[in-house]
Amino acid sequence: MKKTVMIVDDQMGIRLLLEEVVKAAGHDVMTAENGKEALDKMKGKRPDLLLIDYKLPIMDGPTLLSHLEEQGQIIPAIMMSGLVEEAMVHKERFENVKEVFAKPFNVEEARDHINRLLKERS
Repeated sequence: MKKTVMIVDDQMGIRLLLEEVVKAAGHDVMTAENGKEALDKMKGKRPDLLLIDYKLPIMDGPTLLSHLEEQGQIIPAIMMSGLVEEAMVHKERFENVKEVFAKPFNVEEARDHINRLLKERS
């Protein structure tokens, strides 16, 4: 069954790369440049998986996750960051965060993690 993945990153190159990976696996993609835009888009359609950058303009990854959990929305998430040690703290803090990727990440490993988390949601 086709799933939907939302990619939230302020770097267009990262969004495009991950979009290609997700679409190649046969899934739909939603994208956003920051947490606020992601929340706005999720009002129309709820994704099955989130790929969220830790540091974002306007609303960062942890703030987005806080809003989702306050609303009772439990959506598996992968947090991405160049500050992986700092981001790892949020794996403990948020129920939604299932994985943390260090940037730059290995595309093959990212694809495997994305596919595994989507299968767990089946």
